[in-house]
Order: sequence, then C-alpha cells, then structure tokens
Amino acid sequence: MLYVTGLDFTIDTNLFAHLQNKGDELLLSSGRKLLKSLRFPFVLLVTCDRAEIVSEGSVPHEILERALSLNPIAVSKCRYGIEGQDAEKHIFLLSSGIISPLFGEDTVQGQLREASECARLIGASSPYLDKLFNMAVAFSKRMHTEYRLRVFDSSIIDAVVKQLEKQHRILVVGSGEGARLIASSLLDNHEVHMTLRDITKTFLIPPKAIPVSYEDRMKEALSSDAVISASSGLYHTFTEEEVSLLSDKPMYDLSSPHDLPDADNVIRIADLGVKEPMKESISSIVRSEADSEIASFHSWMDRASSIHDIRLVSEEIALEAMRRLSGVVSALDLNKDKEMNLRSSILDSVRKAYIACSVKKK
Repeated sequence: MLYVTGLDFTIDTNLFAHLQNKGDELLLSSGRKLLKSLRFPFVLLVTCDRAEIVSEGSVPHEILERALSLNPIAVSKCRYGIEGQDAEKHIFLLSSGIISPLFGEDTVQGQLREASECARLIGASSPYLDKLFNMAVAFSKRMHTEYRLRVFDSSIIDAVVKQLEKQHRILVVGSGEGARLIASSLLDNHEVHMTLRDITKTFLIPPKAIPVSYEDRMKEALSSDAVISASSGLYHTFTEEEVSLLSDKPMYDLSSPHDLPDADNVIRIADLGVKEPMKESISSIVRSEADSEIASFHSWMDRASSIHDIRLVSEEIALEAMRRLSGVVSALDLNKDKEMNLRSSILDSVRKAYIACSVKKK
C-alpha cells in the first residue's frame, strides 16, 4: 500500500521560506536521515507548497519533520496524510498542478523528477515508486500538452470589474496571467498601475498599464482607490499593519493561497459569490484522466508481478545495494558531483551485473 505523509506550506508560509531554494541538497541530506529510520522504500518530495514522504509503509509525521529540521509541535497544524489508491491519485493530480495553490502550474513536473532521482541515488526508492513517479511526470506533460490547465475564470474578472465601476485609480499587484487579464479588463475605464519585480520588463504587462516597482507597492497603494492582489507567491504582498493603513479602500485578494491577511476591507474570491466553471471543468477532465492512468499503472504492476522480469529485479537489487552502501559512500566525504557520480555508477554496475549473471545461467 502507498502512503503519503505531508506538510502543507500554505497553512504556515514560514515553512516555504525555510525549505525553498535548497535544490537537491535538501532532498539528499534529509533523505539520508530518513534512511536511518525507515526500513521500506520511500521518496521525499518538496514542492513550492508542500513536503511529503511518499512511501510503501506508514510514516509518523514526526519523522518527516525531524528530517527537515522542523519543530513537530510548531508545524503540527500543517499535517495531512493519504493512503492507498487515494495516495496514488494524489501523486498524479499533484503532478498536473490542479491541486497546487497556483492552479495548473507545471513546475511540479521537475520537482517530482528530482525527488525520484534523489531517492534512487541514496537507495531509498523502489521499482514501484520509480514507475509511479515516471508515469506521473509523463501524465503531467500530456495534460499540459492536450489541455490548457492554467485557467482564470472570467466570472471572477466580471465580478471585480463591476464592483470597481466608481473607482478610478487601481493598483494590480502581480504580473502573471490572472493579473494581466483583470488589468486588461479595467484599462478602458480606469487608470491601472501594475507592479513588476524588474521594472524594465514592461512587456509582461498590458501596453496601457503603468508599471510600478514591486518595492514601491505600499506607496502606490496609498495613492490608489482600490488594490487587487493577484500574485503567485507563497507570501503576503501586504502585512497586517500595511492593510490596516489601507482600510479606507477595497482590497481584492484573487490569489491562491491568499496574499492578504484577514481584514474588513479584504475581499476574496469566495466573497464574490461566483462560480468558476473553467476551473471546475478542467479539474473534472484531469481527475478522469488520472483514474485511467492509475488503471494503467496497476495493469503494469500486475504484469510485472506475474513474470520474472530480469530488468525489474535487477533494479530492485541495485536499489537495495545502494541503500546498504549509502552510509559508506557518504562517509567518503566526496564533493557533491563525485558522490553523485559514484552513487550512479554503483546503481548501474549492480543492475548490469545481475542481468549478466542471469543471462549466463540461462
């Protein structure tokens, strides 16, 4: 059975700041810690909005948290767990981006691939997990090729534009697709200012919009009649104190997860009382496609278990050898590139040796 033991960064954005931008160093170092505690295959995954152990056995949350150098008590509110076929489906949906805060994002593909490869290199993975992650990455690529997953419903835009009819100067924080769409809808009847982290990249915003440095957003907000936050980061664009200083004007939070702290003048998508038919439609399609993909995955599992597949067995033996040698390799204190090359060579050599011996016996 498959298990997912996870932490949701959107509940506590401090987790995002603590764990992001550490590349495979985090996966490798924390993965080695987990090897000391877990006696079954696993993959450690860290994305922009979550950290998970995807494993073939049940894992207490405290083990994940200590491996990531987190205080279990402090992050207990962020915990979640999934098991069985729900866990398998979770991996496919996660890969597609439809359960990410930024709906339909495609960066998870690379994060799944990196997590799977790091797990192999320390001997933590298994042929089952390898296949699952490889299929999930391929599934994500197919979904993003066949469908337009990054959708922003016009119903949201229409509702906001209607509520801002009497406002003149509008600040839009963000320059992604959603921010551009709503800015374009406002430009005919409003003066629209848009933030840019790099003020020279004016090509990112509609031609008639007035570019503003992201660093100057508070100064600009004070001069505006209304503020729309539509950025895609896991952080607040305005602090509680700043929002209190802007309490005389409506502030629309169109981001997921929320960009703005709770306040009487903060209006979220849920407060608009509109449906999101485009998002609901694409979610339904991807979930249906994921069910079909899971059926294919189980068909592969059944075939693999019914025959003595030399390649599959060789991979399992190579991973087990790497698991046993992982501590020895780490103790050599090689630089990262040399260590990774050595680990990769061990996996490849053991796998090829088993295949060669099996062929000779025949």
